[in-house]
Amino acid sequence: MSLFTHHTDKTAPEEAAKVLTKVHERYGFIPNLAAYVAESPVVLDAIMNMAGTFDKVSLSAQEQQLVLLTTSAFNGCNYCRTVHTALGRIAEIDPATLEDIIAFRPLQDKKLNSLRNFSHRVVENRGWVNEADVQAFLDAGYQRAQVFEVVLGVALKTLTNYCNHIAGATPNPEFTAMAEGQAAA
Repeated sequence: MSLFTHHTDKTAPEEAAKVLTKVHERYGFIPNLAAYVAESPVVLDAIMNMAGTFDKVSLSAQEQQLVLLTTSAFNGCNYCRTVHTALGRIAEIDPATLEDIIAFRPLQDKKLNSLRNFSHRVVENRGWVNEADVQAFLDAGYQRAQVFEVVLGVALKTLTNYCNHIAGATPNPEFTAMAEGQAAA
């Protein structure tokens, strides 16, 4: 949308400019999402704090990306789908699995398939998962604490997905190149 400014550290409100510096340190560039959300330093800071917290959960890097990509695909967020395909490659998720996640096809790995299914249920049912959904997740080898870690990932992606939808953010060339298996430009 043309209603929102694509900020840099020079045009962003002062508090957001500080956060954009942290964002640049994390990614090596300023993702378009952050450039738009910089309009609200509080929201930008919340996204970065949530992302930093999600980095600390007990789910592996691959599992984290699976939750984030599943949520983004279900919410129809092309920006985040591209970002988490790229970050999924960095986390060494094989390309076929990434494609299956995006297409909502069953995954070869039964445990990861359970995680994907549970993540999808949380998003689809807005958290109103039934006991059988939780039990299937636990039976696949996950822990009760990880139920809430999935919810954290879904919350993070729902926030960023919605911000992207409203701002009309498009994927950065760096993320697109990484998602396609190329070195970032």
